[in-house]
Amino acid sequence: MSGVQFSRSDMDRVARYRLLVVLTLVGLAITVVQGSALLELLQPEQVAEDTADSEGAALTMADEEGDSDQSEDEEAGMAPARDEEPSPDATTSDGGGLAIALLASLLIALMTVGMLSGLGVGLAVSEGVRTGVLLALAGPLLARFNRGERDVQTRGRIAGFVEAHPGIHFSALRDALALANGVTAHHLHQLEKQGDLLSWPDGRRRRYAVSGLDPKRLDELEHPVTGMQLAILELLSERSDIGLTATDLRVRLEASRQLMSYHLSQLRERELVARQGKGRKALWQLSDSGENQLSAIRESALA
Repeated sequence: MSGVQFSRSDMDRVARYRLLVVLTLVGLAITVVQGSALLELLQPEQVAEDTADSEGAALTMADEEGDSDQSEDEEAGMAPARDEEPSPDATTSDGGGLAIALLASLLIALMTVGMLSGLGVGLAVSEGVRTGVLLALAGPLLARFNRGERDVQTRGRIAGFVEAHPGIHFSALRDALALANGVTAHHLHQLEKQGDLLSWPDGRRRRYAVSGLDPKRLDELEHPVTGMQLAILELLSERSDIGLTATDLRVRLEASRQLMSYHLSQLRERELVARQGKGRKALWQLSDSGENQLSAIRESALA
């Protein structure tokens, strides 16, 4: 039960996606605006050549004017004035400012690329990310266009279907009721806000159940018995009279000692198996809860 995420947590999830999208858009806008300045900073040689050419032309003109002014000053008995050279501190300060601006621009660009990449991967592989981003972007608009009596009936259909199929994931629910992505996400969101449904992540899927579901049943849905653990239960069911040792299970399933120890500990923690004895000779047997769980899995596979 500890890993189940209830409706309020789901609301926070939508708010986090909305904030992430806003930050990504802001970062993208800043990166685009500062793009031209960043390109100039990354081409110092060309800028230096252009500056040198400009300064050379200016010095040539200044020398020509200086010669004529000097001759006039000498005639008047006055010494020519010298141009003031820029302070080394000012030059260092300008260089430091440019370096800071360049570093800030690069950091913003990298953060924006990272957020865009993360969103892209999430949208491609995760059902929960897709629904969260959809609600973050179009939630208010969907709420405005789904207020009529027909929408209330649609919400009731969704709640009834989830109650009849606890643990169903988003895509299966959407396809079963022939609904659009936005409509399904909106009504599920509203049902969670009302406290009628709860949801939790399951790999790439996001699963739903009614909030009044029995805690044990909910724990079974959140932590389904699959793979190696299911194979262990099947073997113990075949030898329910005497049981099997961990070594017997490991040899039959071709698993390492560490892996078998881990799965047996998990099954024992959930009270699906029981151990008699100690050490390597200890026998593992299927408990009553394990038999019920295995029967439910078999019935579900036949349905």
